[in-house]
Amino acid sequence: MKYELFYLVGASKEAELENIRKEVNAIVTENGGNFEEKETQEKRRLAYEVKHETHGIYTAQRFEMAEAENLAKINRKLNLHNGVLRFLISKADELPELRSKEERISEEQTKEARTQKFKGEKKVEQKKVEAAREKKEAGTEKSQPQEDIDKKLEEILNI
Repeated sequence: MKYELFYLVGASKEAELENIRKEVNAIVTENGGNFEEKETQEKRRLAYEVKHETHGIYTAQRFEMAEAENLAKINRKLNLHNGVLRFLISKADELPELRSKEERISEEQTKEARTQKFKGEKKVEQKKVEAAREKKEAGTEKSQPQEDIDKKLEEILNI
């Protein structure tokens, strides 16, 4: 079964990040997990202070494990690890694809560009419809203000 390991390392331990990542990977692989290549890391400000840390590095990795009983061992070892502030292991079947921050931003930009293009096309279409409606109205009957002007001209000129 596929799982995702999402863990937080404090910004003060950024220099040790590579060693912590190797230790976390070793904990999972010792208990029968096989990691996929894709990994995302992102440094962010924390919503609240965790163990006196206000900034941290989030890391997400996916792995496969045949025996779900080993998850308890992984949880126990990660709870005791000093470098990991918080972690979460969840089933990857229910989660969207892992993407980096840059991939998410570029996808949002393309979505927004498509939306803007669609809105622009819609405005052009509305203008065409309005122009056609005005042309039709102008050709079939005079508008109310035009009729008022014509009546006043007739009165002034006594026609």
